[in-house]
Amino acid sequence: MTDAKEIVECWDKLVPEYDLKNRKWYHSSPETWTKEIIPRISGCKKILDVGCGAGALSLPLSKEFDVTALDFSGKMLQQMAVRKHEMQVDPEIVNADTQNMPFKDDSFDAVICRYAVWPPPDPKHGIAEIARVAKKKIVIIEGDWYENNKPTLRQRIIGIPFYRVQGFYYKTRTGRDPNRHFKEMRKYHKIDTSSEKIRGWLEDCGIAVDDVDYSIVDRVSTRLARLMQKITGYGELIFLINGEKL
Repeated sequence: MTDAKEIVECWDKLVPEYDLKNRKWYHSSPETWTKEIIPRISGCKKILDVGCGAGALSLPLSKEFDVTALDFSGKMLQQMAVRKHEMQVDPEIVNADTQNMPFKDDSFDAVICRYAVWPPPDPKHGIAEIARVAKKKIVIIEGDWYENNKPTLRQRIIGIPFYRVQGFYYKTRTGRDPNRHFKEMRKYHKIDTSSEKIRGWLEDCGIAVDDVDYSIVDRVSTRLARLMQKITGYGELIFLINGEKL
């Protein structure tokens, strides 16, 4: 079995975690993310959501835009199809690899990619594909994911035990262990992502970067999520990058 197939299988196992009705959304909400994105793609009509998962952005954005939702996990898209009928929206669903998207150049007014740059084996090539199919605007939401970050004293004393207990409780309550599947993916993912790297990859593809916004995490996080970050010392360095095709 190829690495690509094994990566897809890992994500197939995580479908319940990305379902819009999962309680994981207490950290933030799809509606909050949508409000952040809409002003950044003003004037656009045809939108591509790359690495859409179970539709956290595609479904709410479909109320205002002509959305195509792409993901390499067929099971994620099956779950999205269930929710789209419940929400009475109709994004086009495409099961394909981000590294080789089945679209012509300049096919979409805007391309959105939320937390989907890092999973494929070659993130730089994924960015090149995003730039290729975008006609006007690009919005990338990602994080500074580093493998070698050493935990702080507070994280060791409070954060790590807290999340271990939380993970045990979640596994006991649901019968699922999402952390195990993310650990499985680490052996396939070899490249760290950061705002500097992604910005450089975009600029190499002829994309003018307008803004790199780290303050977005404060706007999309719930009060409970912010409280948990203060207690545990863990907080994600999430950023949003705006770009326009030259």
